Formats: sequence, structure tokens, C-alpha cells
Amino acid sequence: MLRIFTPLVCLFLAVIILSGCGPIYRTDYSYKPPKSSAGKMCISQCLQNKSFCEESCQVRNENCKMRAHEDALFQFEAYKREQLKNNQPIQRTVSDFDSSSYRCNNSCDCTPSFNACYSACGGQVLENKVCVAFCDKQ
Repeated sequence: MLRIFTPLVCLFLAVIILSGCGPIYRTDYSYKPPKSSAGKMCISQCLQNKSFCEESCQVRNENCKMRAHEDALFQFEAYKREQLKNNQPIQRTVSDFDSSSYRCNNSCDCTPSFNACYSACGGQVLENKVCVAFCDKQ
């Protein structure tokens, strides 16, 4: 009975806590290009810079994951040697030592610099805030 009751209490408390949260918004952007051909060429450079920003961020995250996995392998091998030396069972796996899931997921938000570049080229950046959670139903 207690095993069923405890998760229900936790769920109830979580719902109460979350219902007290204010709305959560996401910002969507729309773009009006400049009229001049020079401005349009400038914006194509902004797009290239944004692509480069996103690709290099992805490469950094992938390299981080590879290094974290190599570190995990090294730590697992050390753990295995220690366990065998002490006649202890090996109860952990490589994934127990892998920290990449929380260490290597850096945000690749290149939008602010793109928006600044777009505006500097003479284009207009229009923001629209959209409620995505805990919205009032008015």
C-alpha cells in the first residue's frame, strides 16, 4: 500500500508545484529583407555565418562526446583492474563512467548573432513571443 501511495503523493506535489509556475514563452522570428541588392548580399553572408556557427558548435559537441567516451573507457578499465585485483565483481559498465550526456550538450544558439547581422544589413527582424506552457486560457 505504501509503495503505491508514495508515488501518488509525489505526483500530486509535482502537479501543485508546476501549476504555480507562470507561462513559458518561446520567441519566434520573422524577417523582412532589405530592398537594396547590397543589403541582400550582406544577408547571404549572415546566413553563411549562421551555418558555420551551427556546424562548428555541432563539431565541438561531437568532439566533446568522443573525449568523454574515451575518458569513460579509461576510467572503466581502471575500475575493472581494481575490482579484479580485490576479487570483487564487476558491477558497473562503461556508460556508468560516461559524462557526455550532461557535459557535451552545449547550446548552439546562433540566432542572436544572426539577428544582429541581419539588422546591420538593413533587414528587419520581427519578434513574436508565443506561449508554449502554462498559458492562461483567456
